[in-house]
Amino acid sequence: MSRASRTTLRPVEERDTGALIDLLADPVLSRFLARDLTDPDEVRRLVGGGLRHDGPPGTGVFVVEKDGGVAGVAHLRVSAQLPGGVLESGWCVAREHWGTGLAAEVATTLIDTGLELNGAVFALVNEENTRARRFAARVGFLDIGGGTHHGAAHRVFLALPTAPEGVHHVELWVADLAAAERTFGWLFAELGWREYQRWDRGVSWRRGNSYVVVEDSPAGTGDRHERTAPGINHLALHAGTRADVDRITSAAQEHGWQLMFADRHPHAGGQDHYAAYLENADGFEVELVSTRP
Repeated sequence: MSRASRTTLRPVEERDTGALIDLLADPVLSRFLARDLTDPDEVRRLVGGGLRHDGPPGTGVFVVEKDGGVAGVAHLRVSAQLPGGVLESGWCVAREHWGTGLAAEVATTLIDTGLELNGAVFALVNEENTRARRFAARVGFLDIGGGTHHGAAHRVFLALPTAPEGVHHVELWVADLAAAERTFGWLFAELGWREYQRWDRGVSWRRGNSYVVVEDSPAGTGDRHERTAPGINHLALHAGTRADVDRITSAAQEHGWQLMFADRHPHAGGQDHYAAYLENADGFEVELVSTRP
Protein backbone atom coordinates (compact mmCIF):
# COMPACT_ATOMS: atom_id res chain seq x y z
CA MET A 1 0.00 0.00 0.00
CA SER A 2 1.37 3.40 -0.91
CA ARG A 3 0.15 6.94 -1.18
CA ALA A 4 0.87 9.78 -3.52
CA SER A 5 3.46 11.40 -1.31
CA ARG A 6 6.76 10.41 0.22
CA THR A 7 4.87 8.21 2.69
CA THR A 8 4.65 4.46 2.09
CA LEU A 9 3.12 1.49 3.88
CA ARG A 10 5.04 -1.62 2.91
CA PRO A 11 5.28 -5.13 4.41
CA VAL A 12 7.76 -5.31 7.28
CA GLU A 13 11.17 -6.78 6.50
CA GLU A 14 13.86 -8.20 8.76
CA ARG A 15 16.09 -5.20 8.00
CA ASP A 16 13.51 -2.96 9.74
CA THR A 17 14.13 -4.53 13.15
CA GLY A 18 16.76 -2.07 14.37
CA ALA A 19 14.83 1.01 13.26
CA LEU A 20 11.64 -0.27 14.90
CA ILE A 21 13.46 -1.05 18.14
CA ASP A 22 14.73 2.55 18.22
CA LEU A 23 11.33 4.03 17.35
CA LEU A 24 9.32 1.91 19.80
CA ALA A 25 11.72 2.54 22.67
CA ASP A 26 9.52 5.56 23.45
CA PRO A 27 7.36 4.30 26.37
CA VAL A 28 4.50 6.64 25.44
CA LEU A 29 3.84 4.58 22.32
CA SER A 30 3.29 1.36 24.31
CA ARG A 31 1.39 2.88 27.19
CA PHE A 32 -2.00 1.46 26.18
CA LEU A 33 -0.84 -1.64 24.28
CA ALA A 34 -1.11 -5.22 25.46
CA ARG A 35 2.57 -5.81 24.71
CA ASP A 36 5.49 -3.69 25.88
CA LEU A 37 7.20 -2.68 22.66
CA THR A 38 9.98 -0.91 24.56
CA ASP A 39 11.32 -4.44 24.98
CA PRO A 40 13.53 -5.21 21.94
CA ASP A 41 12.54 -8.88 22.12
CA GLU A 42 8.87 -7.91 21.74
CA VAL A 43 9.76 -5.89 18.65
CA ARG A 44 11.66 -8.86 17.24
CA ARG A 45 8.57 -11.02 17.82
CA LEU A 46 6.45 -8.37 16.11
CA VAL A 47 8.73 -8.40 13.06
CA GLY A 48 8.87 -12.19 13.06
CA GLY A 49 5.08 -12.40 13.11
CA GLY A 50 4.94 -10.05 10.15
CA LEU A 51 7.45 -12.11 8.20
CA ARG A 52 5.42 -15.27 8.85
CA HIS A 53 2.07 -13.65 8.07
CA ASP A 54 -0.07 -15.84 5.81
CA GLY A 55 -3.37 -13.96 5.89
CA PRO A 56 -5.33 -12.62 2.91
CA PRO A 57 -3.38 -10.61 0.31
CA GLY A 58 -3.21 -6.96 1.31
CA THR A 59 -3.07 -7.75 5.02
CA GLY A 60 -0.10 -8.10 7.37
CA VAL A 61 2.31 -6.00 9.40
CA PHE A 62 3.49 -2.83 7.68
CA VAL A 63 6.27 -0.34 8.17
CA VAL A 64 5.36 3.33 7.77
CA GLU A 65 8.10 5.02 5.75
CA LYS A 66 8.26 8.81 5.65
CA ASP A 67 10.82 10.51 3.41
CA GLY A 68 12.91 7.33 3.38
CA GLY A 69 12.94 6.78 7.16
CA VAL A 70 10.89 4.49 9.41
CA ALA A 71 8.17 6.61 11.03
CA GLY A 72 5.83 3.97 12.43
CA VAL A 73 4.31 0.52 12.22
CA ALA A 74 0.79 -0.64 11.35
CA HIS A 75 -1.21 -3.80 10.83
CA LEU A 76 -4.28 -5.03 9.02
CA ARG A 77 -5.14 -8.65 9.83
CA VAL A 78 -7.91 -11.08 10.60
CA SER A 79 -8.88 -10.33 14.19
CA ALA A 80 -8.02 -12.83 16.90
CA GLN A 81 -10.24 -10.93 19.35
CA LEU A 82 -13.42 -10.35 17.34
CA PRO A 83 -15.58 -13.05 15.71
CA GLY A 84 -16.46 -13.66 12.08
CA GLY A 85 -13.08 -13.33 10.40
CA VAL A 86 -13.29 -9.54 10.41
CA LEU A 87 -10.25 -7.40 9.69
CA GLU A 88 -8.67 -5.48 12.54
CA SER A 89 -6.48 -2.44 12.00
CA GLY A 90 -3.90 -0.74 14.19
CA TRP A 91 -1.17 1.84 13.79
CA CYS A 92 1.52 3.63 15.73
CA VAL A 93 3.64 6.56 14.55
CA ALA A 94 6.56 8.30 16.21
CA ARG A 95 5.64 11.25 18.42
CA GLU A 96 7.57 13.64 16.18
CA HIS A 97 4.89 13.01 13.55
CA TRP A 98 1.90 13.58 15.83
CA GLY A 99 -0.23 16.44 14.58
CA THR A 100 1.25 16.36 11.08
CA GLY A 101 -1.51 14.33 9.42
CA LEU A 102 0.67 11.22 9.05
CA ALA A 103 -1.41 9.07 11.41
CA ALA A 104 -4.61 10.07 9.59
CA GLU A 105 -2.97 9.18 6.29
CA VAL A 106 -2.00 5.74 7.60
CA ALA A 107 -5.38 5.08 9.23
CA THR A 108 -7.28 6.10 6.09
CA THR A 109 -5.14 3.80 3.96
CA LEU A 110 -5.86 0.89 6.33
CA ILE A 111 -9.59 1.66 6.35
CA ASP A 112 -9.83 1.98 2.57
CA THR A 113 -7.85 -1.21 2.00
CA GLY A 114 -9.83 -3.14 4.60
CA LEU A 115 -13.15 -2.03 3.15
CA GLU A 116 -12.07 -3.12 -0.31
CA LEU A 117 -10.98 -6.52 1.00
CA ASN A 118 -13.67 -7.29 3.53
CA GLY A 119 -16.41 -4.65 3.63
CA ALA A 120 -15.75 -3.73 7.27
CA VAL A 121 -12.75 -2.81 9.43
CA PHE A 122 -12.42 -2.78 13.21
CA ALA A 123 -10.02 -1.09 15.57
CA LEU A 124 -9.66 -1.83 19.28
CA VAL A 125 -8.78 1.15 21.49
CA ASN A 126 -7.97 0.92 25.18
CA GLU A 127 -10.81 2.42 27.24
CA GLU A 128 -8.42 4.85 28.93
CA ASN A 129 -6.82 6.09 25.72
CA THR A 130 -9.11 9.07 25.19
CA ARG A 131 -6.79 10.69 22.65
CA ALA A 132 -6.87 7.61 20.40
CA ARG A 133 -10.64 7.29 20.80
CA ARG A 134 -11.13 10.87 19.56
CA PHE A 135 -8.75 10.20 16.69
CA ALA A 136 -10.57 7.01 15.65
CA ALA A 137 -13.83 8.92 15.47
CA ARG A 138 -12.19 11.68 13.44
CA VAL A 139 -10.93 9.31 10.72
CA GLY A 140 -14.32 7.63 10.28
CA PHE A 141 -14.68 4.86 12.88
CA LEU A 142 -17.89 4.46 14.87
CA ASP A 143 -17.77 3.47 18.55
CA ILE A 144 -20.07 0.42 18.73
CA GLY A 145 -19.43 -0.73 22.29
CA GLY A 146 -16.90 -2.08 24.72
CA GLY A 147 -15.51 -5.29 26.07
CA THR A 148 -12.46 -7.00 27.48
CA HIS A 149 -9.78 -7.63 24.87
CA HIS A 150 -6.09 -8.33 25.35
CA GLY A 151 -6.82 -8.51 29.08
CA ALA A 152 -8.09 -4.93 29.41
CA ALA A 153 -11.21 -2.85 28.75
CA HIS A 154 -11.33 -1.67 25.14
CA ARG A 155 -13.74 0.22 22.95
CA VAL A 156 -14.63 -1.43 19.64
CA PHE A 157 -14.58 0.93 16.67
CA LEU A 158 -16.08 -0.02 13.32
CA ALA A 159 -15.63 1.49 9.85
CA LEU A 160 -18.21 0.65 7.18
CA PRO A 161 -18.48 1.72 3.55
CA THR A 162 -20.78 4.64 2.95
CA ALA A 163 -23.55 4.38 0.39
CA PRO A 164 -22.41 5.90 -2.93
CA GLU A 165 -23.87 9.37 -3.35
CA GLY A 166 -22.92 12.83 -4.52
CA VAL A 167 -19.98 13.31 -6.87
CA HIS A 168 -18.52 10.17 -8.48
CA HIS A 169 -15.36 11.79 -9.85
CA VAL A 170 -13.91 15.00 -11.27
CA GLU A 171 -11.38 14.99 -14.12
CA LEU A 172 -8.82 17.77 -14.53
CA TRP A 173 -6.76 18.07 -17.73
CA VAL A 174 -3.28 19.46 -17.24
CA ALA A 175 -0.42 20.42 -19.54
CA ASP A 176 2.35 19.01 -17.32
CA LEU A 177 1.44 15.82 -15.48
CA ALA A 178 4.64 15.67 -13.41
CA ALA A 179 4.20 19.25 -12.18
CA ALA A 180 0.54 18.67 -11.40
CA GLU A 181 1.38 15.51 -9.51
CA ARG A 182 3.87 17.36 -7.32
CA THR A 183 1.22 19.84 -6.18
CA PHE A 184 -1.97 17.76 -6.21
CA GLY A 185 -0.25 14.60 -5.03
CA TRP A 186 1.12 16.29 -1.94
CA LEU A 187 -2.15 18.07 -1.20
CA PHE A 188 -4.37 15.00 -1.54
CA ALA A 189 -2.02 13.01 0.69
CA GLU A 190 -2.19 15.72 3.36
CA LEU A 191 -5.99 15.56 3.19
CA GLY A 192 -5.98 11.78 3.67
CA TRP A 193 -6.78 10.80 0.09
CA ARG A 194 -4.99 7.80 -1.44
CA GLU A 195 -3.63 7.14 -4.89
CA TYR A 196 -6.32 5.20 -6.74
CA GLN A 197 -5.35 4.73 -10.40
CA ARG A 198 -2.26 5.36 -12.51
CA TRP A 199 -1.59 5.13 -16.23
CA ASP A 200 0.86 6.62 -18.75
CA ARG A 201 -0.82 10.01 -18.94
CA GLY A 202 -2.74 10.30 -15.71
CA VAL A 203 -3.21 9.56 -12.03
CA SER A 204 -6.16 9.75 -9.65
CA TRP A 205 -6.69 10.08 -5.90
CA ARG A 206 -9.65 8.77 -3.95
CA ARG A 207 -11.38 9.50 -0.65
CA GLY A 208 -14.49 7.49 0.15
CA ASN A 209 -16.69 7.11 -2.92
CA SER A 210 -15.28 10.07 -4.86
CA TYR A 211 -12.04 10.52 -6.74
CA VAL A 212 -10.22 13.21 -8.72
CA VAL A 213 -8.37 12.47 -11.96
CA VAL A 214 -5.40 14.54 -13.18
CA GLU A 215 -4.60 13.75 -16.80
CA ASP A 216 -2.30 15.03 -19.54
CA SER A 217 -4.71 14.09 -22.31
CA PRO A 218 -3.48 13.92 -25.93
CA ALA A 219 -6.75 15.64 -26.85
CA GLY A 220 -5.87 18.72 -24.78
CA THR A 221 -5.64 22.04 -26.65
CA GLY A 222 -4.10 24.46 -24.12
CA ASP A 223 -1.05 24.79 -21.90
CA ARG A 224 -2.61 26.40 -18.81
CA HIS A 225 -5.91 26.18 -16.94
CA GLU A 226 -7.88 29.42 -16.86
CA ARG A 227 -10.18 29.37 -13.89
CA THR A 228 -12.00 32.59 -14.85
CA ALA A 229 -13.06 31.20 -18.24
CA PRO A 230 -16.26 29.15 -18.62
CA GLY A 231 -15.73 25.76 -17.00
CA ILE A 232 -14.55 24.57 -13.63
CA ASN A 233 -13.43 27.40 -11.35
CA HIS A 234 -12.01 25.47 -8.40
CA LEU A 235 -12.19 22.35 -6.26
CA ALA A 236 -13.52 22.76 -2.72
CA LEU A 237 -12.36 19.97 -0.41
CA HIS A 238 -13.07 19.05 3.20
CA ALA A 239 -9.91 19.68 5.21
CA GLY A 240 -10.91 18.78 8.78
CA THR A 241 -10.45 21.20 11.64
CA ARG A 242 -9.28 24.80 11.53
CA ALA A 243 -5.93 23.59 12.82
CA ASP A 244 -5.73 21.18 9.88
CA VAL A 245 -6.44 24.02 7.44
CA ASP A 246 -3.77 26.16 9.09
CA ARG A 247 -1.20 23.35 9.06
CA ILE A 248 -1.69 22.48 5.40
CA THR A 249 -1.78 26.13 4.35
CA SER A 250 1.49 26.79 6.19
CA ALA A 251 3.25 23.96 4.34
CA ALA A 252 1.61 24.52 0.95
CA GLN A 253 4.09 27.07 -0.41
CA GLU A 254 6.88 24.50 -0.19
CA HIS A 255 4.81 22.25 -2.46
CA GLY A 256 3.89 24.62 -5.28
CA TRP A 257 0.79 26.34 -3.88
CA GLN A 258 0.29 30.06 -3.25
CA LEU A 259 -2.27 31.50 -0.85
CA MET A 260 -4.96 33.55 -2.57
CA PHE A 261 -6.89 36.43 -0.99
CA ALA A 262 -4.27 36.68 1.75
CA ASP A 263 -5.68 39.96 3.05
CA ARG A 264 -8.97 38.19 3.89
CA HIS A 265 -7.63 34.77 4.88
CA PRO A 266 -9.04 32.61 6.46
CA HIS A 267 -12.46 34.25 5.98
CA ALA A 268 -12.31 35.13 2.30
CA GLY A 269 -15.55 33.21 1.86
CA GLY A 270 -17.28 35.05 4.71
CA GLN A 271 -16.93 35.45 8.45
CA ASP A 272 -18.66 32.13 9.15
CA HIS A 273 -16.62 30.25 6.56
CA TYR A 274 -13.10 29.13 7.58
CA ALA A 275 -11.10 28.13 4.50
CA ALA A 276 -7.85 28.55 2.58
CA TYR A 277 -7.82 29.31 -1.13
CA LEU A 278 -4.70 28.00 -2.87
CA GLU A 279 -3.51 28.26 -6.47
CA ASN A 280 -0.72 26.35 -8.19
CA ALA A 281 1.52 27.51 -11.03
CA ASP A 282 -0.81 25.97 -13.64
CA GLY A 283 -3.70 28.14 -12.50
CA PHE A 284 -5.72 25.52 -10.62
CA GLU A 285 -7.48 26.74 -7.49
CA VAL A 286 -8.32 24.57 -4.52
CA GLU A 287 -10.41 25.65 -1.52
CA LEU A 288 -9.65 23.83 1.75
CA VAL A 289 -12.70 24.05 3.97
CA SER A 290 -12.85 23.50 7.71
CA THR A 291 -16.11 21.77 8.57
CA ARG A 292 -15.23 20.50 12.07
CA PRO A 293 -14.52 22.43 15.26
